[in-house]
Amino acid sequence: MSRAQHFYRLFFVAGLVACVAPPAPAAPRDEVLRVAPPDAAFVLLLQNARDHVRDVANSPFVEWVPKSVLGRQLFAAGDLKHVREAAAPLFLALGVTSDDLLNEVFGDAVVFAYTPAPPDDPKAERAVVLVRPRKPDMLAKLVERLNAIQTGTGEVKSVTRRQHNGEEYFERQKPGGGSDFYCFRGDVFAFSGTEPDILAVIDRDKAAPPAGVKPPGLVAKLAKLGVADAFAVALINPRPLDAELAAKVAGARAAEKEFLTRFQEVWRALDSAAVYFSLGADLEAGVSLQFRPGALPAPAKGWLTGPRTTPEIWQSVPDDALFAAAGRFKAAEVIDLIGALVPVKEKNPVTTVAERFLGPVFGRDKLPRVFDALGPNWAVWAEPPPRAGGSVPVVVAAVQIDAGGPNGKETVRAIARSVGFGFEAARVAYNSGHTDQIDLEETQDGDVVITSLVGEKAFPPGIRPSFALKDGYLVLAGSPDAVKRFRRPAANAPQATGESLLARVSGPATRTYLATHREKLAEFLATAKQGDQKNLLKQIDQFAAVLELIDRVELVGRGDEGGIRLALRAKLVKPLKK
Repeated sequence: MSRAQHFYRLFFVAGLVACVAPPAPAAPRDEVLRVAPPDAAFVLLLQNARDHVRDVANSPFVEWVPKSVLGRQLFAAGDLKHVREAAAPLFLALGVTSDDLLNEVFGDAVVFAYTPAPPDDPKAERAVVLVRPRKPDMLAKLVERLNAIQTGTGEVKSVTRRQHNGEEYFERQKPGGGSDFYCFRGDVFAFSGTEPDILAVIDRDKAAPPAGVKPPGLVAKLAKLGVADAFAVALINPRPLDAELAAKVAGARAAEKEFLTRFQEVWRALDSAAVYFSLGADLEAGVSLQFRPGALPAPAKGWLTGPRTTPEIWQSVPDDALFAAAGRFKAAEVIDLIGALVPVKEKNPVTTVAERFLGPVFGRDKLPRVFDALGPNWAVWAEPPPRAGGSVPVVVAAVQIDAGGPNGKETVRAIARSVGFGFEAARVAYNSGHTDQIDLEETQDGDVVITSLVGEKAFPPGIRPSFALKDGYLVLAGSPDAVKRFRRPAANAPQATGESLLARVSGPATRTYLATHREKLAEFLATAKQGDQKNLLKQIDQFAAVLELIDRVELVGRGDEGGIRLALRAKLVKPLKK
C-alpha cells in the first residue's frame, strides 16, 4: 500500500469515527440551561461551587487570613462554630452532611429562572429551580427523605406520581390546597410551585438536542456577555419586561413620561444584560450589557459600545494615592449625552445652569468653546497628607485643556481668568464674614504661576487650595506642592486594549493613613456631627482591619462593538487561588 493510500484510509476512518462517536460530554452548566426557559426574564446561575470552595480553602489567602486582625476577630467570635452546631440537626434528619450537599448535590450547577407576572395577568408568574447534581441518586434519596419528613409533620399532605407525554413528574399536595411539582430529566432535577413550568421542562428536554451537540441559546448569551464562566450570574432578558415598562410610560405624568420615553429607547436596544461575580486569584463583580447598536440613540452609542482605552493621564497619578479616578472624554460630550436623556420639549439642564452661572464669567458666546476645550483627559485623586504636619489628604484634580482651533489660546485665557475669579470670589466671601482673613498668594514653578488661598484658621494644617495652568492641563490641588509634583503624561496614543481603568483605591496607602491619623480623623468627624468620637475610632479601626486584606480595588470598563462591561475588581494581599 502506498503512503498516499495509507493516508486516505486513515482520513476515512477518522471521519467515520467522528460521525458515529457520541458527542463530547457537556458541561453541567450547559445541561441545566438546556432545559431552562430561554425566555425567562431573570436566570440566576451558580456553577462550579465545589471547585471554587476547594480552591479557595487551599489558597494562600485563606492560609494567611487567621493571622490578620479581622481573621482573629472572626475566629475568636466563634460565629462559624455556632452556625455549624445549629445546622447539625437538619443534616442529621436528612441523612447527609454539608460536604455531601456541596460536593455531590449543589456543587456543579444550580439555576433559578423567574419571570414576573405581566400587568394584565397577575397570576401568570413563572419560576423554576433546576439542579444538576454530580450524584443524581443522592439528590433523589434526599428528595424522598424530605417528602417523608414533611408528610410526617403534616407540611405535605401527599406525594402523587403523574405523567406528561409519557414522562413522569410528581406533585406534592399541601393541606391548604396548593401544590409543588418536581421531576428528574436525565441528570437534571427540576422543582417549581406551578405545574406548567414543570411540564415545560419535560417538553424542552424532549425537543432540545443534547447540550454536547448544540450549546443552549442561554449559554451563547452568557458567552456574548463575557460571563459564561463566572461563579454566579444573574442573566436578564429585557423582552419579558417590555410590557411593564410600556405600562409605566403610558401611566406616567408629563415630565416623567418624557424621560421614561427616552429611557425606553435605550431599553429597547438592550439585547441582554448580566450581573456577575467571579472567583479567580482576585475577586470581580460587575455588570455586562449587550445592545443592538443600530437601535441605540446616537449620543448614547459612544458611551455604551466600542473598545475601551485606559487614559494616559494615569501616568500622572502617584502610586501612593489613596483614591484615584480618571476618564477620557470632552465636557461637551457629557453635556450632549445629558441633553439626549432629558425630555425632548425641555432645554438641556446642564446648558441652562451653565448659561446662568458660568455665562457671566466666561461670556455666554464662549461657553460652547470652553466646554469643547475641557478634556479629553481628566483625573482626580487624593494624596497622603504631607509628613510635616496635617492630617487631611491632599486632593488633586487635573483636566486637559485643548488649545487647538482658531480661538484656542483665547479659550485657555478665559478658563484661567474664570478659575482665578472663582478663587478671588471665595476669598472675598470668606473675608466678609470672618475676623481672620484669607490671602491670595502666587508662587513660581519654573514658568508656571501657582495661585493659592492662604489662611491658617480657614483651612486645615497643610491645606492651601491652589491652581495653575501647567503643561496643557488645568491643575487644582489642596496645596501648591501638589501642583508642583504634577507631571504631564507622555503623549502616547491610547491603545484599544478592551479594558479601561476608571478608578482605583489603594488598600496599604489608605490603611497607613487611617493608622497614622485615626485620632485626628475621628475628632474631625465628631466635630462635623458624624457620630461619637469613641465609636468613630472603632469604626475607623474596623475599616482599617478590612483594608488589611486588600492590596487594591479597581473599577474597570471593558467593551466591544456590541456593548460594555463594568467590573469592580479586588486584588487581595494574597492570591485567592493558587
